[in-house]
Amino acid sequence: MTDLAFLDLVVTADTIHTAAESAVTAVGILDGLIVAVGSREESAGWGTPQTRRVDFGDATITAGLTDAHSHAITGATTTALGVDLSPARSLDDVRAMMRDEAARTPEPGWVLGWALDPNLFSGATITSALLDDSVGDRPAFVRLFDGHAALVSQAALRVANITGPVEFTTNSEVVCDVDGHPTGLLLEEAENVMRAAMPQLTEAQKRVNVRRILEEMAATGLTSVHLMNFDESSIELLQELEREAPLPIRLRCSPFFDAGAEVHGEIERVTRLQGIRGDRWVVDGVKLMLDGTIDNGTAWLHEPDTHGESTKSQWLDPDNYRLAVLTLARRGIDTATHAIGDAAILAAVETIAAIPDEQKAATRHRIEHVETMPARTMERFVASGAIASMQPTHSTLYVWADHTDNWSERLGHERAAINGFRYREVHDAGAVLALGSDWPIAPYDPRQILADAQLRRPFDRPETAPVLPRQALTARMALEGYTSAAAYSVGWESLTGTIEPGRYADLTVFSADPLTTDPEAFARSPIVATLVAGQILRGGAASEE
Repeated sequence: MTDLAFLDLVVTADTIHTAAESAVTAVGILDGLIVAVGSREESAGWGTPQTRRVDFGDATITAGLTDAHSHAITGATTTALGVDLSPARSLDDVRAMMRDEAARTPEPGWVLGWALDPNLFSGATITSALLDDSVGDRPAFVRLFDGHAALVSQAALRVANITGPVEFTTNSEVVCDVDGHPTGLLLEEAENVMRAAMPQLTEAQKRVNVRRILEEMAATGLTSVHLMNFDESSIELLQELEREAPLPIRLRCSPFFDAGAEVHGEIERVTRLQGIRGDRWVVDGVKLMLDGTIDNGTAWLHEPDTHGESTKSQWLDPDNYRLAVLTLARRGIDTATHAIGDAAILAAVETIAAIPDEQKAATRHRIEHVETMPARTMERFVASGAIASMQPTHSTLYVWADHTDNWSERLGHERAAINGFRYREVHDAGAVLALGSDWPIAPYDPRQILADAQLRRPFDRPETAPVLPRQALTARMALEGYTSAAAYSVGWESLTGTIEPGRYADLTVFSADPLTTDPEAFARSPIVATLVAGQILRGGAASEE
């Protein structure tokens, strides 16, 4: 037992939510770990006159929030560049925003944008005409909001020398018209053919962008993030960042398994990366992708969508996916599988179910997104021991209550309105439900996501009807999705996710209680501070009290 005479920090607040939900108002911290919980009165006897003491008054403290699915590094360095198009409410808005971005970008530089919502096209074909009208004869590259498609101008196609169909080792596509001419729409890995022609950030610029976004995330209450699609080249970037200063949040980095690579070589590559770490980051687990997205017709469904699309796995040979997951589990490596369509979800569930019990006990296997799933598959999902990792704002920002949105229209009534986004049903059936943002696909502020998870609509649009209201989570379910469930989903439950002795001293300090405050008000409430390893951060930066 730790001698409570030796503490670095004691923090107190009127409300502290712990795992036991006992009357706790004080937390004692030593060497970056929680070593004591108790009352304000008890804490008066902890430490010495030199022990730092911070009283947050009427604030509420919880275990530090974890975003269970983010692309913070790739977003800051390659994806979320240029103008953020998410505020656009019409194609005219997009044209105006791209024209403004072109005016800000010195010629002949590329005009970049991200978060383009396909709902704005109202079912019309997505082509480069939108960008050609906006920026003229300049190269332009815009990511659609789902991160699985991009739209480029005709000038960009010329710069990259893309004149027709391109063959890929995954189910990806340079979309072409009936005459074989590229339309400007690039699906899945097709955008990679543009990379060599596009401008790249310097390493110094990447470090500035990454630190900025991590500080901004910390300012919203996040203390850790599970990074998906982690790129091996980012290891040196993180090492350089930590030479400059501690990271403002913890990062669990899962490298991406290339579905188009030779499977045995790829297994060895991601295995070699496991355990590489810094002070506040570690390479742990592997991210795999079974399909694309419903929005762009690249998901894997049992039956085609209403456009005749979404019929294939991202893997040309899905048996290699099963081989990869079973081999990684045998090696004690966690996996997270992107599976959006019902066929992809079932394939992931059946693979996880095939992992021997002793290996399953030593590893965690998540299924990411889980957007449309029939009841019979949900039963198998729960029985398999799979963990659900879902993002509430995907279904509040981009799906509409009347199901006239692009996602719903492609799926049809049953797969959208009945099988779609089963947050509450998955939770109530007994599966662990971790929550996250998928930034830059959707905003990363956890207060807004916690609110939307309860309201089933955008927190700031009270006039909007709730989407799939029966899938609403309670405030406690949502908070657990960002704390204890997120920790359990990666096997970190002995490290974080609850306020208990022995856990990391990672805490979020709210001005409003997330369990009792009206969700709309909570989404707008200030964050007082975050603590990572016992270091107090205000506004995402280290603070001296």
